[in-house]
Amino acid sequence: MKLGSIVGFAAVNFVVAAAIADTNVALNKPVSVVAGAAQITNSSTPLSVIDDGAFTLESTAYGNAVNQSVQWTTIDGQPANGANAPTTLQIDLGGLFSISGAIMQADDNDSYLLQYRDTSNNTWVTLWTVPAIGAGSGFRTRPNPDQVTFQSVGPVVTDAVRISGISGDTALGVAELQLNGSAVPEPGTTALIGLGGLTTLVVRRLRRSS
Repeated sequence: MKLGSIVGFAAVNFVVAAAIADTNVALNKPVSVVAGAAQITNSSTPLSVIDDGAFTLESTAYGNAVNQSVQWTTIDGQPANGANAPTTLQIDLGGLFSISGAIMQADDNDSYLLQYRDTSNNTWVTLWTVPAIGAGSGFRTRPNPDQVTFQSVGPVVTDAVRISGISGDTALGVAELQLNGSAVPEPGTTALIGLGGLTTLVVRRLRRSS
């Protein structure tokens, strides 16, 4: 009886730990263009390159990253009041996730806006204003060229994020976005957490009675 309770408790803990572990929650999630699709200049490249988990070589020239990034053109960077519809990419996460960090690799001399969907009122809110990089050239990783350091954000709970440009020249592009976070437990997982606590109580009582 004791052994069975202990094994059950361990199994529940394993499931719960797996559900809440931090990881790249954007990896291989569906990507779509929700605005400005006509301005994408390398439409034959799959949109999925921006969340496939692979960075391009740091400082790869814009023209040499056609197959490793999504690229688009604008009139003047990406002004909110521009004559062109802002090109906006959306990543659907497929569930609720708590996000606490982000890495973006994008064209160096442009700044970008990373937004998350506030599911409580279905509005889009700024998560990170990704800065332009003045030194160097090509595709550069923010916040750090080591491609492993996350920019602290939030934390926020969301089911989707969007990327758009906000300033720069007439050529913009994103090669990779990674989001550090964890799944928000669904009701079934929450029930498992409760079961884990109940199992702990049972094990303690069995120990006391033995």
